[in-house]
Amino acid sequence: MIKLNTRLKASKLLLYVCIMIWILAFNVYIYCYHSESISDTIINIIDTTNQQLNSYKEDEDNSFESFSTQDVPSNVHKTLDASILELTPIKLYHQQYLNDSRNLPPSFSQNYETMFNLIDSKSDSPDFYHILSNLDFSNRCQLYFENLFVNNQNWFINPFERISANRFNYEYDYWRRNNYRFLQKQYNKQHRNDEDREIQNQEEFDQFIKDKYKEFMLFISIDEQKSLNFLSHLRIFNKCYLSVNNIKQQNSIKSFLQHQKHFVKIAPTLELKEDEVKHNENQDQKENDNKNEDNNNNKNDNENINNKIRKKSVKLNPASDCSFLEQRLYPWLSFHYPVFEKWTGEIELSPPKFKNSNAAKTNPSTESQYGSCFLNKFRKSLSGKGIVLTIGDKHVDDTINLIALLRALQNTLPIQIVYYDNLSGNSKSRIVRAAREVRRDMPESFDQVRDQFSNDYDRGLPKQEVYFVNTYSVIHENYKSKFDGYGNKLLATVFNTFEEFILIDADSVLLKNPEWFFQNNKYKSSGALFYKDRTTMQIRPPSDAYFFKKMSPSVLDAIIFDIPLITSKTLELDAMQGMFHFMEAGVVVIDKTRHFNSILLLPQLNFMEAFRDRSHGEKELFWLSFIVNGDEDFTFNKYHAAAAGQASGEKIKLNGQIRISKEICSAHPAHVDDETNELIWFNSGFHFCGKYDKVDYKKDLESQGGRYKPGITTVEELRSYYFDPIQIETVIIPPFNGKDNLFVPNGENEPSRSWDMIGGLCDGYVWCAYSDIGSKDRTQSGTVIEIDEQDQKLFQFYGDIWVGNE
Repeated sequence: MIKLNTRLKASKLLLYVCIMIWILAFNVYIYCYHSESISDTIINIIDTTNQQLNSYKEDEDNSFESFSTQDVPSNVHKTLDASILELTPIKLYHQQYLNDSRNLPPSFSQNYETMFNLIDSKSDSPDFYHILSNLDFSNRCQLYFENLFVNNQNWFINPFERISANRFNYEYDYWRRNNYRFLQKQYNKQHRNDEDREIQNQEEFDQFIKDKYKEFMLFISIDEQKSLNFLSHLRIFNKCYLSVNNIKQQNSIKSFLQHQKHFVKIAPTLELKEDEVKHNENQDQKENDNKNEDNNNNKNDNENINNKIRKKSVKLNPASDCSFLEQRLYPWLSFHYPVFEKWTGEIELSPPKFKNSNAAKTNPSTESQYGSCFLNKFRKSLSGKGIVLTIGDKHVDDTINLIALLRALQNTLPIQIVYYDNLSGNSKSRIVRAAREVRRDMPESFDQVRDQFSNDYDRGLPKQEVYFVNTYSVIHENYKSKFDGYGNKLLATVFNTFEEFILIDADSVLLKNPEWFFQNNKYKSSGALFYKDRTTMQIRPPSDAYFFKKMSPSVLDAIIFDIPLITSKTLELDAMQGMFHFMEAGVVVIDKTRHFNSILLLPQLNFMEAFRDRSHGEKELFWLSFIVNGDEDFTFNKYHAAAAGQASGEKIKLNGQIRISKEICSAHPAHVDDETNELIWFNSGFHFCGKYDKVDYKKDLESQGGRYKPGITTVEELRSYYFDPIQIETVIIPPFNGKDNLFVPNGENEPSRSWDMIGGLCDGYVWCAYSDIGSKDRTQSGTVIEIDEQDQKLFQFYGDIWVGNE
């Protein structure tokens, strides 16, 4: 019995020891947190603040009714400490060297408050001058991210965190008018009255509305500040750790730091200009004191600053900061490459290598420190130029047609077809056949353009080099649901492996060899070429532009990290002036080696409702990801989208006069190069109506009213017209004189707007464009381009190739 008890005691002791060892090991693991991927414990952390805020926002429209200032947790939000911007060195630097034309109230990441508290932000501490003159760039990066842990060691950017949009409710008068009935019910409920009872005490009710408006604006400010915090963390991390070894950036930062050292030396002179009398009285004494103290200050300043940092921050291991931080900032990544499948069926688990075209020059000395980052490894793996498509099974027919057209255009660039685990084996086989099978037979229309092509055509159309890229493995298991719909296109932008790429929608139609886009002067100068959308009547509220400006880099981002402020180039974009539809993303041309950091922000913006609600699909997110990264090195083709097709016949007005404006009704937004005035691409396929299989032909026949082509009188004729390639004879770029001149009323039977959708033709895809709008004394004129006969024949050939005509 004694032996048995002894064994039991020994077993218990062993069990307790094992438990203690396990607990200790677990805590060490959590503390270190340097594993290859974030543990589920950390991934699923949502702090109490976020839980409380999200519980207030369950209504789909994010209306203010679920908010109450009594419910706001005290630790959620404090007024931004704008006094930081009043520190003498910051104020002087801002006034002398930064041109901030955004016209915003103070806005910056709240993490700067923690940083600045380390150096006593309530006084003009000489320590801050020391930061500008002596802390190198890597130390500034370290300081910023270490101090994120001061308030919350478990911080991370949560893609599921709901940050609401509240687009239309900034203006008090609009907000009051739009919510008056609800406010009335709330007021009566509070006073135990009938919900629809007329207000008896208007003065009290007005005050009630003002109080509710303050509550509503408080939550807007909380959401906007949270968005700004997240974006600041991302852009600073990207610059600090993902492009730090780029020689061009290193040279720029070196110049930036030298400039700041010079600023510190001349700062007393700048202060003298602000307060000459005060400084004159003390100048001699200051000079004597400075002479005596300079040596001691220079010796001790760095140690003092570092002591303060060590005291209040969480120390990281510099060699692993990049990998450690990217897990917090990009938790949706699995940190694995996509799966690559060559047209031969060969599977590769790492990016294929293509002929290099524009590899960024890097400094090998920084590779060992930052190269262990997954995103750095991926950036380094990029190579060559190519074409990128993003499709699912439903897009295969359009993809096959596009590949046939690329072969006719004699494309030699590789193609990566990026998908999200939703492309069947049958679809892949069909695409490979379209890309690789020998094709020498040409449609009859080729005979009219044979002399425009080389003799290579007699040997058949060039085979295409196709890779299938499955991005499913790229996304962490917890976040796979975040990439439905057009999220695939964002993944294709980020995870194609080309240094330079053209992203093409499956139903986009190129009329130039893809290499032409890489040779475009605007692309070569900026490394990013975008195209504009139709100038339709949909307008943005002023709050959109305000939000975009607020989310862009702050004055402190510029001073501490040399992240540029946006300038008039961005502020004067049509979208910032109120146009809702601005960019058309059917063709996007980007040099990823120049804009890798901006591209990484694309999925992040898509996670944020405040950005999604301000974009029609993904298209505006492209240029927005650039400006929130402080990257204005992109260009838009000058012309807005055009209509391409056949101009309607002259229309006789009631008084017998001929109508001035020409009209083209088309389902294809088209794009004209602003240097050559050539039609270069259009969207929605080559069929006249890309939705020809969904159309109510009888209804369309009655509605089109002869707009398409004279003589179409039967359903069969209309069906044939819808299926056949669009006949391109004329292109109209409608007039656009800013959002305030979109509608020009007149009584002369001329069009009053540049674009009009007529009767929902072609399943709602047909828009009619006008060359002139307004009465004779207020006419706005666009651009009309008549396609010459040879190009008409060429487009006919391309159209026959695309639709598969014999």
